[in-house]
Amino acid sequence: MENNLKDNLRKNMLKERKSMKTETVSAFSHIIMDTIIKLPEFLNCKNIMLYLSFNNEVDTYALAKWCLDNGKKVIVPYCIKETREIIPFEINNLTNDLTKSSFGIMEPKHDILKKANTCDIDLIIVPGVVFDKHGNRIGFGAGYYDRFLPKRVKNTPTIGIAFDYQVISKIPTGTYDVPLDFIITEKRIIFPD
Repeated sequence: MENNLKDNLRKNMLKERKSMKTETVSAFSHIIMDTIIKLPEFLNCKNIMLYLSFNNEVDTYALAKWCLDNGKKVIVPYCIKETREIIPFEINNLTNDLTKSSFGIMEPKHDILKKANTCDIDLIIVPGVVFDKHGNRIGFGAGYYDRFLPKRVKNTPTIGIAFDYQVISKIPTGTYDVPLDFIITEKRIIFPD
C-alpha cells in the first residue's frame, strides 16, 4: 500500500515536472540558487556535495559553477548500480570531469578523479521527486541517498531543492528514509517541524 502510494506520487510528479517549460525551470532554478548562496550554512561551507540535474530537475549546474568560481570544492555523486551506493568525487571542471552514465545523467569520471572523504563534506544538496513539510522525500525509488545520508558526519546540513508544487503536506515514510534539514523552493524555505 505504502509503496503504491509512493509510486503514484512519484509518477504524477514526474509527469508534471516533465511538462514544465524550459524558461520556467531556468527562472525558478535561478531563484532557488540565489536563496541557497545567501544561507549561512552555504556561506560557511567549503565542500558542497550536489547532484547534477537532468529531466527538468532544479538546475544545479549554475550553482556548481558558482562554487567552482568562488573557491568552494564541488563534490558530485557517482552511483554504483549493483550496490545502489553513492561514492562522492570532487570535480574541478564541469566539462572535462564529467561523463554520461548508463542512467543518462552526468557523473564524475571516477577513474581519473579524486574520491572525496565523506567526513569533509560540509553541505549536501539532495535531489527528490516529491517532498513534504516534514523534510521527507521520495526519490526515484532506488534508495541511493537513503543509503548515503546516514554515512555523513552527524551535523552536516542536508537541503532538498524542488519546485514549490513538488512539496506536499505529507508523504509515506519507511524505516530507512532520512529526513532533510530543510527544503528550498522558488517561493519559500521550509524548516521541517
